[in-house]
Amino acid sequence: MSKLTIAGLASWFIGGLIFGFQAIGALVRSGGDLNWKNMILMDVIGKSQLDWIAGMPEGIVHNIAQYIVTMPLYLLLFCVGILFFILNGLVSKI
Repeated sequence: MSKLTIAGLASWFIGGLIFGFQAIGALVRSGGDLNWKNMILMDVIGKSQLDWIAGMPEGIVHNIAQYIVTMPLYLLLFCVGILFFILNGLVSKI
């Protein structure tokens, strides 16, 4: 296995752990009902560290950056894992 494959698998594993812990936390917090609260990248890093995104001019790059920092963290890690697998496939053919 290459380093990119291991990085992709690690990203998927960590994303799965975060998803599982969020599901367990939602069940415990709400007493049986699924009261879901997504963890986002902005929660992990801190909003003050990502203020530069608000200063970007409006456009597609701003919208993409805003979407990435506000998407659920487990979904972001799953997409990063897929990106690592694609990069592994491209690099291995070179």
